[in-house]
Amino acid sequence: MKKRDYIIFGLVVIMALVLRLLFIDKPAGFWHNEMVMYNQTIAGGPLDIIKASVNADVHFPLYQLMLAVWIKIFGNGDITIRLFSVLAGVLNVIMAFFTGREIKDSKTGNIFAFLTAVNSTLIFYSQEVKFYIFLSLFVTISLFYIIRILKNNKNSDYAGYIIANAAIVYTFTIGVLYVIALGIIVLAYILWQKKNILKKFIISNIILIGIILPFAFYILTHMGKYEGANWIFTSNIYTTFILIQNYFTPCLAGIYNNPAVYIPTLGILQILFIYIPAGIAFFGIFKAVTTEKKNYFWLALPLLFLAFETILCMNSGLRMLTRYTILAIPPFLLCVSTGLAQLKSRTIKILITYLFIVNVFYLISSPLSAVRGYRDLGEKPAATVLNNYKIQDNDTIVLALRKNDFDKYISFNGRKFSLLQDFVHQPYAMDTDITNRYEQYKKYVINPILINPEFEKDFVKRVIQPMQKHDRIFYIWDENYNSYPLKSLEEYKKIPVMTGSLSRMNAEAFMLCQKYLKIKSADKLKYYRVFVFEK
Repeated sequence: MKKRDYIIFGLVVIMALVLRLLFIDKPAGFWHNEMVMYNQTIAGGPLDIIKASVNADVHFPLYQLMLAVWIKIFGNGDITIRLFSVLAGVLNVIMAFFTGREIKDSKTGNIFAFLTAVNSTLIFYSQEVKFYIFLSLFVTISLFYIIRILKNNKNSDYAGYIIANAAIVYTFTIGVLYVIALGIIVLAYILWQKKNILKKFIISNIILIGIILPFAFYILTHMGKYEGANWIFTSNIYTTFILIQNYFTPCLAGIYNNPAVYIPTLGILQILFIYIPAGIAFFGIFKAVTTEKKNYFWLALPLLFLAFETILCMNSGLRMLTRYTILAIPPFLLCVSTGLAQLKSRTIKILITYLFIVNVFYLISSPLSAVRGYRDLGEKPAATVLNNYKIQDNDTIVLALRKNDFDKYISFNGRKFSLLQDFVHQPYAMDTDITNRYEQYKKYVINPILINPEFEKDFVKRVIQPMQKHDRIFYIWDENYNSYPLKSLEEYKKIPVMTGSLSRMNAEAFMLCQKYLKIKSADKLKYYRVFVFEK
């Protein structure tokens, strides 16, 4: 490896760190999904974390266990916790270099590291208190050891392969689809080119299967958690274009739960920031598979994983979201890198310079970039309002989602009610004789009656009647659930069921507070409104 390659690698790593630290201080604090991870992480000791995670979520808690160690060492400040993801993001870039170098040479390694460093999706999740950037890291490590296995066939490399893939599975349920796809692709390559290592590869996968048996048992005994996911998310055939944009360009679209219909537009900005970067990526893939046949296998890996996930989506409640498919990004970028590395030095310099300018400029300047967009969804502003009103333990909080969404930012031991956890699944809000979620909530959500009388009776009995004179209710109105009233079944089917049902209940609960209590004040925030009612 030449001195110049070391210098380039060092500069890429520094750039990766800087890009992941940009705007890392998010004034709004953790948003809902981050708060879920945080609350699971602080549940107690390792067994408490495992119990809290598997009871409340659909994923195994490897990330939460690692984060708990990080918090114990460095503290639980928002930035400190986000730095754990930053670390994983930078390590991902470092591993990308060694993986690219292992597959070809240092030039390929530096291109792979560069593409990983400037990838907006990977930068975005390098600032999130979620496990997705760790999936990208584990996938890159897995690729590194697979390449070494095919070259060296050493026991230590098999051990790395087993550990990396076990980590994927114990971090993310859908990761098992990636591990299966990887096993199939590598087995096909071995049968084509490396039959002498077949025995060791099979033995290593038997060991891997043994390690993930507890995961398999958990999935089989908790299938009900996965069947109803479509009531939370929506996606459609146009989601494919959103995935391509998020994989290869600096412009993120539909990064959260419900991608909108993708409508391509033609303009100078779209050409510069979307079509040309995506075109360079596709050109790199084309160059890779047309110059070396083995690259078909590296391309087949993410495609097979996405095919598995598509089949699962068609037969379950799962939806195709960028974060659920993040495991496909490293092998795609590896394929792009091997193709671009074939180009002449002058050509590759021009392409890399263009990608550098476009990605960095967009990250810094665009209010919708990976480091500047999505910054105002956090729970902290609403919690600040509660603290300003000197919330006391004899008060009550009513909110849309989980009861502990604000716990990190307030000290409060009073009553808390979640519309989702306490009311939405009650018999008056759903038809329990119907298995389809759209049909279960249809009658409730588009019912023309202003307030469901059974809900009113239940809400008054549980929330309002126990209050004493001058007790207060802090009603957290979530603008994400503000689509009521829906006028037709067609309108109802365009949104996730949870959005429709929570929007209806959000409106009804607010009207009940107005009906039975006196409103004292109201504070309007970007995504929340905080209303104070008094008895």
